[in-house]
Formats: sequence, structure tokens, C-alpha cells
Amino acid sequence: MKIHCISDTHTKHREIELPGGDVLIHAGDIMSKDDPGQLIDFLVWFDEQPYTHKIFICGNHDHVFEDNPELVKKILRLFPSLIYLQDSEVSINGIKFYGTPWIPTNHLGKAFSFLRDATLLAKSHWKNIPDDTDVLITHGPAYNRLDKITKPVRHNQTTLNLGDKSLRERVEEINPQLHICGHIHSSQGILDEDEETTTYINASCLGEDYQYSNKRRYIECEILKITSEIGLQENGIKLTIGKQVQESSLKEH
Repeated sequence: MKIHCISDTHTKHREIELPGGDVLIHAGDIMSKDDPGQLIDFLVWFDEQPYTHKIFICGNHDHVFEDNPELVKKILRLFPSLIYLQDSEVSINGIKFYGTPWIPTNHLGKAFSFLRDATLLAKSHWKNIPDDTDVLITHGPAYNRLDKITKPVRHNQTTLNLGDKSLRERVEEINPQLHICGHIHSSQGILDEDEETTTYINASCLGEDYQYSNKRRYIECEILKITSEIGLQENGIKLTIGKQVQESSLKEH
């Protein structure tokens, strides 16, 4: 199954050219303000992309999903071929995808967020992730997994790890084949330390400057269902970036 991963397009989705494939995944932050028109424009574009299945979650900039969920439901009915995941799952050809938008934050006011020190609240979200998840999609990264601002554009941007520790614990507990996220724009890339453990992908499209300053517009991977037994999922993944192929044992370059 060929998967293309994107995230954090912030209304600039029409500047991406995608080649098509089996599954297209967007890991959130499709909008820049609470404007349903931005959502509709994204959905029209997303629906046009040449993929058999199209999955997306929302992010902390996508306030309309949290503020007006009934309106969002009505809009999504116009796009029946799209798959929206919000603390929910879908299985495609034996591969289980689970998507959730929650992120830790130092200041409330972001969509689908909790204070960084609210450990019990964080764990209450992550416990909903099924044990047999193959592909986990979250907006924010796990702790110390592609979660640092590596190219700050403001003097007050932190260099600390911004991922959630409880999410990291849950990922290591269930060991999905893939964990796809975004949120930390300049940490776009792939972390694949071991064939038997989760491959992490930060699919952020835009850089910290909210322009296409990252190296890549999308990240491609191929996934093969080996077994659904918890803790025994073999990592059948081949990673492709542009025209360059990376076997799963290689690091991001």
C-alpha cells in the first residue's frame, strides 16, 4: 500500500502537486483562521487528488472542527469519499488507521489542546488509541520524535522538545508500524531507528515561516500488513522521498 503524507498546509494546499497513489494522509492544520470557506476549499482540493483513499485529521489551527462540529458534519456530507478521523479509526485492506488531533500546549486557546503538564488528561486521550493500530495519525509529535524547532524564525521560539511524553509512552506500548504527525514545521522528516519498532514521520509541508521552505512537499512510504498481533507487528515499510528511496533501516538525511 503506497501512502503519501502531508501536513500543516495552512490554506496553501493548492501549491502542492501530488502524483497519486493508494492513500493520501493529511495530519492537520489545513486552515489559518476560523473560516468555513477555507475548509470547503481544502476539501474540494483534497477530494480531487488521485488517490483511492484520502484520510485527514485536524490540528490546532482548525478551530471550526471544535467550535462548530455540527456545521463541519454538514460540510463533510458533501464529500462522502473523504475519511475524517477524530479519535476514530478506519481499516483499509487490513491496515488499521487511527487519527486524533490533540496536542500539548503552554497556553490554552488552540483547538484540541491540553496544558502540557496535564498528564492524566493527555493519557485519557491516548488510551483511546487501539492496541492493534497499524498507522497512527496525530497532529502533534511524540516526545523526542521529530519534535524540535530546528529552524526558528522568531527570537522567542524554544529549542526544547515539544512532543508529548504520554503519547510517546503509548506509541512504544502498542508499536504501530507508522506514526505520522506534523505541527512542528521544521522537524519535517523521518525517524526509523529499528525495523521492529515504529517509523516516525513528521509530514509538515510548510516551514516555520509558513512558506514552502522545507525540503519536501510530501513524504511517501509503502506499508505491508504482516500480522495484527500486538507487539509483533513487523515493520514492512519502504520510505520514498521524491525520487530517492530509503530502506527502513536508513535515517533521514
